[in-house]
Amino acid sequence: MKRRDLLTGLAVSVLAVGCGQGVPARPQGRAARYGKPVALPAPAIDGPVSLEQAIERRRSRRSFLPDPLPVAAIGQLLWAGQGITSADGKRTAPSAGALYPLELYVVTSTDVMHYLPQGHRAEIRPGTGVRPALQAAALGQAPVGAAPGIIVVAAVPARTQAKYGTRAGAFVELEAGHAAQNILLTAAARGLAAVPVGSFDQAQAAAALALPAGQTVLYLIPVGLAST
Repeated sequence: MKRRDLLTGLAVSVLAVGCGQGVPARPQGRAARYGKPVALPAPAIDGPVSLEQAIERRRSRRSFLPDPLPVAAIGQLLWAGQGITSADGKRTAPSAGALYPLELYVVTSTDVMHYLPQGHRAEIRPGTGVRPALQAAALGQAPVGAAPGIIVVAAVPARTQAKYGTRAGAFVELEAGHAAQNILLTAAARGLAAVPVGSFDQAQAAAALALPAGQTVLYLIPVGLAST
């Protein structure tokens, strides 16, 4: 084996192991039950600023007004992350093998929403204690407790592993980055404050959300109306 091929193989292995360590080490509890899916407002496909302006304006902003996020804004952010944009099911963020392992949730002060890309819908359940539990999982970081909405980027790695084996971990993490950047740019375009949070206990976060077994949390994105 050539040295370059050997190094490439080692790099892929390290990335796969690193992602594997993010999967909760112990079995998760019983998954939460949600209510009947409800339709979200149709996403807008034209915005108040250009893509280039959104890129220029994007910053990690950690101060939020206490006002709840409008449902239309929540739907727009979820669509940006995982919305369906073609008749054959392709989504806003690229996915290795078009396997789409990501699952998006939104946590508010009162509810947890689970995004259903098919039909641009969400299923909702009460969750008054979830936001404080997520803040605890995130080492007490203030934006997680203060934001009126927290977008949770979770994943089911097994969907990608079935085709890509040990390379799946790296692919899933790359995909989470694609989706998160779409969400952050959309927030910037809509004048919202948002910040990506990657430092948290993944098992604790999954338990706080009562995720099904096999799902792991990759990103938290506190978001809300900007306070300045």
